[in-house]
Amino acid sequence: MQQSVVNQSQTAETSDIEAARTTLRQWTEAVAVGRVEGILALYAPDAILVPTLSNEIVSDEAGRRRYFEFFLSNGKAECTINSEKIRIDHKRCTVAIAGIYSFLFQRSTGPETVPARFLFTFERTGGDWRISGHHSSRCI
Repeated sequence: MQQSVVNQSQTAETSDIEAARTTLRQWTEAVAVGRVEGILALYAPDAILVPTLSNEIVSDEAGRRRYFEFFLSNGKAECTINSEKIRIDHKRCTVAIAGIYSFLFQRSTGPETVPARFLFTFERTGGDWRISGHHSSRCI
């Protein structure tokens, strides 16, 4: 019986991690095709965003919309996850994924790569995993 409980717990943890990773993958895909609405749909209504290319910290959809419209104003940005670390908090039903990603912008002057550190927190709301926090800062 103990083995069964452990296996169920490991299965649930793996499922939660994969669900958060799926939301992160959907985020990178929405960024790559320049779909602001698709990006915004992945955030919880009260999610906090500390963005890569702005000093403004936002915690509502209007602020996130402003930022992502600015972020994508020069065209789409291909996003590649280069490395990640994952932490799960069972008590709060949250998953944190931190790492390094790179944005490839196609500028009029040629391609520009912007590597950045990131920390996403994901929270299960209803049956969906949404981004509840997102911090991103340019690598130096």
